[in-house]
Amino acid sequence: MQEKSLSAASRRAGTYRSEGADWYCNFTYTQLVGLGPEVGIHRRDPSSILLVDGVHYVYYTRSSGPHFGRGQLGSATNKLFPWDYADVYYATSKDGIVWQEQGPAITRGSAGSFDARTVCTPDVLQHEGKFYLVYQTQSDRSSYDSARSENIGMAIADSPTGPWRKVDKQILAPMDDGVWFGGEGTYNSGNFAGVTHDPSLYFYKGEFWLYYKCGSGASFDEGPKRHKHSGPDTRWGVATSANPDGPYQHSPLNPITNSGHETMLWHYNDGIAALLNRDGPEQDTIQWAPDGINFEVMAHVSATPQAGGAFRSGKEEAHPLAGMQWGLCHLDERGAHWNYLMRFDADQRQGYRVGFSYPPSSAGGIF
Repeated sequence: MQEKSLSAASRRAGTYRSEGADWYCNFTYTQLVGLGPEVGIHRRDPSSILLVDGVHYVYYTRSSGPHFGRGQLGSATNKLFPWDYADVYYATSKDGIVWQEQGPAITRGSAGSFDARTVCTPDVLQHEGKFYLVYQTQSDRSSYDSARSENIGMAIADSPTGPWRKVDKQILAPMDDGVWFGGEGTYNSGNFAGVTHDPSLYFYKGEFWLYYKCGSGASFDEGPKRHKHSGPDTRWGVATSANPDGPYQHSPLNPITNSGHETMLWHYNDGIAALLNRDGPEQDTIQWAPDGINFEVMAHVSATPQAGGAFRSGKEEAHPLAGMQWGLCHLDERGAHWNYLMRFDADQRQGYRVGFSYPPSSAGGIF
């Protein structure tokens, strides 16, 4: 019998069904108590979630007051974004739904320091009795225009409640500017390497692996040289070190993804799995890299959490999705005037939670 002809799309669909069934899921969302909408306060960018002595811990960006947006980039003092003039706070919970805000974990540095203007988008790693917070920093220069003043900092503690000891300098600076993907007039070019955002830290293969979002400072330029498939031109890089506080070396293979906004990764099957959301030609996919670098698409998903921080259960090897079974995410400035946190759960059943939509249709009338 002659083999039935299949289109390229049908062949891809069959591959995803046969190889990716265990990787596929929907997402359900639940409003939180204690970290929900609050007029005048932004809460966003939750870290991975730790469970220590029966208590869940999460760290997140917190700022207050309105922001002005990119039209004020030349301003020395205006708050430009929800993550501008921010500190890293933390909260605790017994059940992952009701949270108590405990106060700041990391605050901005002194004038002239690399973290003087803001500390934000944290992640946390528990390793051999120590706790490591990594976070994005911004110096107090006169303009927010240059990505070169955005770095990654670290603080270390013996307890998830602190006290936190800041490493006295950035642990990772942006890669040198360069031309990627063939130069001018192709997919991307220019100072694409000049960003280190959304850090996420893992102990893998006997070293510390620091994943981060990288993207062009020109990604918001609407001129004719802007080339993208969807969303800002962002993707991820990775840097490694034998020591948690560095020095870290950028991988020569960066960028290691062609898509994705905020980083969310987990251990699986001796490799690293990842949820790539929002931006790029492979947005809203779950991917896996057996070596932590060379990622392949395992499943296409939808309604993905923004800035997700997954619960680190220590049992990620049990199932492809065990490393992101639940966590927190944020509803950002595109859908809410004041950013706030919510819970997501990975659900392998079809459909969404009855009676709940994402983004939520209302939140206390503050939209």
